[in-house]
Amino acid sequence: MKSERGIILFIVMVLLSGSAMIGMAALQSSLVDERLAGNFRVSVQAQMTAESTLAALLASDNATERDRYLSTLLDGEDALAVGESRTLRGTEVEALLREGALDQFFSKLLPPNYDELNAEEQTAVRAQLIDSVEMMFERLDDNRVAVAAVDQGLRLGAQGQSRLVFSRDSRVLRSALFNSALVGCSGVQTKGGSTISSYRSTQGEWSGQPGRFAEQDIPLVRTMSEGASMVLGGNEQIHGGIEALGSVELNGSFQVFGTILANRSIYLNAEGGRVKGNALSLEDIVFGNGVRVDSVVSAMQDVHLDRSASIGKGIYAARDIRTIRNPASDHIDQAYRANFSSRSNIVLNGIEAQPCDTADFAGNSLSDEIQRYQRELTSQGDISVATYPDIEWHFTPQAIARYDSAGDVNRWVSHAAPQANTLFSEPVAIYRVGHLRLIGSPSLRVSGGDVVIVVDGDFAMGGGSGLTIDNDSSLTVFVAGRIDVGNVLNMSESKSLNQQGKPTFSLFSSYSGTDIGVNFNSSTRVIANVYAPYANVSVNLEDDFFGSIRGRSIQVSGKGSIVYDELLMGAFGGAGGNASGGSGGTVGWHLAEWQ
Repeated sequence: MKSERGIILFIVMVLLSGSAMIGMAALQSSLVDERLAGNFRVSVQAQMTAESTLAALLASDNATERDRYLSTLLDGEDALAVGESRTLRGTEVEALLREGALDQFFSKLLPPNYDELNAEEQTAVRAQLIDSVEMMFERLDDNRVAVAAVDQGLRLGAQGQSRLVFSRDSRVLRSALFNSALVGCSGVQTKGGSTISSYRSTQGEWSGQPGRFAEQDIPLVRTMSEGASMVLGGNEQIHGGIEALGSVELNGSFQVFGTILANRSIYLNAEGGRVKGNALSLEDIVFGNGVRVDSVVSAMQDVHLDRSASIGKGIYAARDIRTIRNPASDHIDQAYRANFSSRSNIVLNGIEAQPCDTADFAGNSLSDEIQRYQRELTSQGDISVATYPDIEWHFTPQAIARYDSAGDVNRWVSHAAPQANTLFSEPVAIYRVGHLRLIGSPSLRVSGGDVVIVVDGDFAMGGGSGLTIDNDSSLTVFVAGRIDVGNVLNMSESKSLNQQGKPTFSLFSSYSGTDIGVNFNSSTRVIANVYAPYANVSVNLEDDFFGSIRGRSIQVSGKGSIVYDELLMGAFGGAGGNASGGSGGTVGWHLAEWQ
């Protein structure tokens, strides 16, 4: 009996030892997982710091100082030799950027107890964040400079790096043709609850969340002509800011993630609407029921507040602040109620009017360029894709081919050859046709490179197999007539830019009639960049639209999303980070590559 008890004790001790070893192993594994998760988090933060630094460098506010500094690296006594580099650190980086450019991002990296620190300790924490940032400039050749931003990593030694390349161009630079999601030169109207957002296609598919336009408070929707107004019909989400030379009227449960700036009055009519940035008007700001502005409300005339209006950080008016609440400062969050002033000396910089057609085709406007093509190129006649027997078509830079399905043929037939010409002063092969229509159940594939077509008449795309553009190719269409786009299928894998960084599908319209010149009416995913400065544009979507739209006026309806790829800023030679317009002159810098 005693022997059996000894065996039982031995077995129990073995089991306890095994359990302890398993428990220790699990504890060690949990500690490792925790450290891995922490390391991954701080490495992501470091990478975001580096990318945020480059985004600040690209901002239009920094263009003059940035371009001046880049020029010193190529010219003068301090110029770099090819292959040499120069590094700026900490406050030197901050000095190159506009004042406070990194504050918004660094605020997310502050320790949880930052507000409890005294002023000296807070200054030390911020200085430590700034000192971790480096910017290295390397001369690649006679006209290119690579810029790498590095966060040396205060958090567990993590390091992040992002790199871009600037190129100095001695030709006349073009304006950024696709610099916002929506540019309605004389006005923008939306209704139906659409979302307008941004993302970077190099970082994966759009997640549905706000992108850098929201983070950097850059306008996603803008007007450009004197008095041009904007009306959001209801429940829209704008993942960025709004700029209008006329008034801005917001209805329904809207959300604007950036700042609203209007040369005329702002009407916040919605119930439950929200502006996460500032509301700034050169005239009045009028609140409806239950509207919230998270930051500052500032008007160069009056501010009219509904009883339930809520403001985060301050109210300023050059004339009166009108409300039935007493005191009126109760509309402001408790911590900021001292930021309240009427009859104050407010000066807001309004938005300057610009021409709607800012493109420079080697000295020509868009309309002039299409007319030049019509003079210099021979028309191949009308093309109707899907008209029997030619149901399938194939466009390449070398030829247009059609599949003749007639009983006695049943083979691919060469239809047209391109003609040599130029686009933005660069040699290119171009097709010129009369009307180009995809009707019935068409199938049109673009492959083999960049295809350019000039359409004298109308360009229409219906349903069926639709339009397919290979990832290594692009389609650029200049249209003198109307554009009508229905359900365009087989674009589910396409992105706004192809593998070579060129816009996948671009439509340039010179149509100037008073009716609708460009019409999108699609229930499927669309990829397109539309430049129609003289045309009224209508967009009715039930699915996502990836790209950019510029028109004389723009009307958006439906619940689909309009999603802007931030890499489009550099498309067609535009200044990569110039969110507000273009570049000009005979010598200048533009973004050539972002890695």
